[in-house]
This record gives sequence, C-alpha cells and structure tokens, in this order.
Amino acid sequence: MSTKSPTGDRPRSASDYASAIHRLYSLEFASIRLGLDNISKLCRALGDPQDRFVCIHIAGTNGKGSVCAMLDAILRAAGHRTGRFTSPHLRDLRERVLIDGRPVPRGWVQEFLDRHWTMICRERFSFFETMTAFAFDSFARANIDIAVIEVGLGGRLDATNIITPALSVITRIAADHQHLLGDTPAKIAVEKAGIVKEGVGILTGPLAPEASAAIATIAESRHAPIWDAHELMSDRGSRRMLPGDGEAWRTPLVGPHQTGNAAIAIAAAVAAEAAGIPISPGAVRFGLRLAHWAARFQVLAGRPTTVFDAAHNPDGMRALVSTWRSVFGSRRAVLLVAIKEDKDYRSMLRTLRPVADALVSCPLPVMPGVGQAAIAAIAERRGLPFVWEETPRQAFSRARQLAGPDGIVLVTGSHFLIGEIIPAAAIFPPPGPNGVFNRLTRRGLLQAAADPGEPFGELADGNDSG
Repeated sequence: MSTKSPTGDRPRSASDYASAIHRLYSLEFASIRLGLDNISKLCRALGDPQDRFVCIHIAGTNGKGSVCAMLDAILRAAGHRTGRFTSPHLRDLRERVLIDGRPVPRGWVQEFLDRHWTMICRERFSFFETMTAFAFDSFARANIDIAVIEVGLGGRLDATNIITPALSVITRIAADHQHLLGDTPAKIAVEKAGIVKEGVGILTGPLAPEASAAIATIAESRHAPIWDAHELMSDRGSRRMLPGDGEAWRTPLVGPHQTGNAAIAIAAAVAAEAAGIPISPGAVRFGLRLAHWAARFQVLAGRPTTVFDAAHNPDGMRALVSTWRSVFGSRRAVLLVAIKEDKDYRSMLRTLRPVADALVSCPLPVMPGVGQAAIAAIAERRGLPFVWEETPRQAFSRARQLAGPDGIVLVTGSHFLIGEIIPAAAIFPPPGPNGVFNRLTRRGLLQAAADPGEPFGELADGNDSG
C-alpha cells in the first residue's frame, strides 16, 4: 500500500516509512543530550531553515503542549499557514511535526533521512536533534508563515533554542527532571528562561513569586519586555480578545487547568499581535473552539468508558484529579498506570489514590519504567487491589475486565503507555467536543485562571511520607 500526500510529495510505501522510523529510533532515542552545538551544526548544514519563518517559542513544565495546540489553532483561524513542533508523540512520530494542524507527509521523513543520514551518523546527532532539524526543514519546505515551537526539556540548552522567536512564552513551573533542571522554583525558572532572547518579549503564566523574580531578572538583563498573562488579560486594551460581559466561549479541552492554559494562549495572542502578527478577536474565539490536543483528559465512550490523560508528574496528576472530580464527581476508576523510573512516582500514585478502585501496571514501552515490586508496595500501602501484566495491551484488557461494562478505565502516567493503547482515530479526530462537553468559559474565569495564585502554578514539593 502506498500513501499520497495532499502537499504533493511522491508516494511512499508503508514499509519504507517503517524503515525510516526504525532508523530514527536508532539515534539514542532514550537519551537526553543538552546543548546547542550539535543542533547548530546540523541546521547550518541544512541552510539554517529555522531563519525562514516567524516563530513563537513555548516553554514550561506543564501546559505548554496545550498552549501550543490552542495558539496554533488561533493562528490558523487568523489565516496564517502554521507549523507546530511538539514532543513526545503518542502513536506516530509525525504527530510532532504538523503543518496547518496535520502531520507532515510520510515521504518527507524518508527523503530527509536519505539526504542527510550519512552526516547524521557521522556526527552522531541524537534523535531529538534530528527531529528538531527535520521540523525546521519541513516548515521551510512548506513555506509556512508562523511556527509554534515547544521546548523539549528545560529551555536554555534545549535543541529548539537556536531559534530567534517573535515571542517567548513560559506557561508554568513545577517539579520535573529535577536532576537536570534543579530542585527549586528559582533554579528551574533560570533553565526555562534560557529561551529569553535579546529584545524579544516574554509572556509568563501563573508562577510562584521566586520563579517570577528569576525570570524577570533574566529578561531585564536581555532588555526583553516581560508580560504577565494575568495582568495582560486584565488590561483594558487587551479585553477585545476576551468574551464580552455576560458572553460565554466554548473550548474543547477539559479541566479547570485548561481554563488557565486557554488564558495563557489568549494572552499569547495579544502579545503576538503586539509583536506584529495579525490576530483578530474572532480568530481567538474560533481557534479555541477547534483546538485539539490528544490524551488530555480525552474521554472515549464505550463499555467501559476509557479516559486517556498524559499527566506524567505530580503537578499534572493534581490537575488530572481536579478534572476528574469536575467531570465524574465521586465515581472511581480502574487505573492503568506506567511511569518512567526517574519520576516521583510515589507522589503521583498518592495523588491518584482518591479516584482509584484498583491499580493495573506493566513495563513501560521504550523507556525504563518503575518496576512491579515498587508499584505493588505502594498499592498495598494504599489499600488498592493490584495487577501486573507483561504488556500494555494485556494490562488494558485486564483493566477493562476489572472495571466492567459500566465502569471507567483511566490510563495515565506516560505518553509511551498511552501510545500503545489509544486508537489512531483519537489522535486527530473531527473538530468537536473532547468526549465530554465543550467547556463554557467567561471573561472572569479566564482572568482568574491566569492569576499566580492559581493552584496548578506552584511547584510540587515532591515528598511522599508513604
């Protein structure tokens, strides 16, 4: 079977694409390499494609993917041809590189590797460096107007940080990758604020005071204007982007924390317009309504109901539980959870306990995961029935059996677990509600959600007393 792209690349067979993906995954897929020397060298060899379009750069511990999805949809609604680069993916690597909201053609992946594979191997470029360069090359090839670029890890030394954006955004700061980024709000903020460029405006979401102060210091040293999303959305001149008095808007991403993400995306649209990117109020309303970000409290109807949520740190788990209660009230679920071994899994599982009837786990695909003995010990301490299976699909089947036709299965803890289970059709569904409802939001809710006192903006303590 061959595929034909609407953008006009020549047909490529599914086996050719699978071979290209296999080559990419051979490039230190599971490793983290921080630094800009390699990506700079690779992009120079490609003719510096990242300099051929306007960029908006988005960092943050949680929420940055959702903000990318919303802002990308807003920009498309405003008539711009967009690119979006995010990570990781769920099922198909091309989810990371979107043009006008759709994955790049399969043939482009193989063509890129065919042209540059010898150099990639000789210079030992990593998987993420290669994917970042591929994204930039694809966006230049597609003649996009604006790219929304998500930071992979941290900011200062992330491969995406070779761009000079029109606007930088930091969504939230919480505890994650502490061995690399630091163990306090201020230390993590310094790494995230590494994306601040000389004279380029920076927008921040709700942050702890010490994180906000650290970012402000760096912005001042680089003569970069800094905007707080809450203050920007409260400004009289910015209100034309918001719902009018008594007016309600619909957004498809579910959960109280997504109201905060929507507020950051709207504030980013205001700041982007100030930076010379035309965006109308109508585009904000229409774009938010059509935004989609898979596995963010995504509910699939069935018997049992299944909920996919890609929360993978304590802060994300708190947001997940808050959303669960707003949708399902006091109902509980059979949890299917697999977690990377470097995460604070004790705190994550402790946070999930109030919504759990039972716990099912399995080895984590691709990445080293928390083992059976460690999770079994926590389940016993928390009084949860526990089952271990050898593969994600076996674990999903067991979780469905335990839930029964009238129950709910909640799959969370890792993108890599969800990617083994979630249906392909759920990644890019037709526009519409996210399986629950189109959330109504009003001006006051949006402004309040961008306030630094909002609970999901604070750093998790990472402790677990057992």
